[in-house]
Amino acid sequence: MKKESLFESAMDSMEDISLNIPLQQISNDYYYSNIAAKEYEEELRAALPPNLHLILSRLADKNNEREAASMAVSYRQGFSDSIRFIMQALSWEPSRR
Repeated sequence: MKKESLFESAMDSMEDISLNIPLQQISNDYYYSNIAAKEYEEELRAALPPNLHLILSRLADKNNEREAASMAVSYRQGFSDSIRFIMQALSWEPSRR
């Protein structure tokens, strides 16, 4: 069994919490973009021959995976930056000149 650092455990916990947020209820941009994306997918599905429907689904799945990976990297970087900032702020000492 792999031992996780405190940082990794905190990140995993925060990601679990963030995955349960209903974005369509929080962001108008997300809500309307999601509707538009579904409409475009329906149009493409109707225009494509049935043998390409599976490929369209795979493309959408891979795009979602790519976006999730990108969000995870951004989230981890932001969390890491905030922890560094807090640590620097706590260790700062005024100096006399």
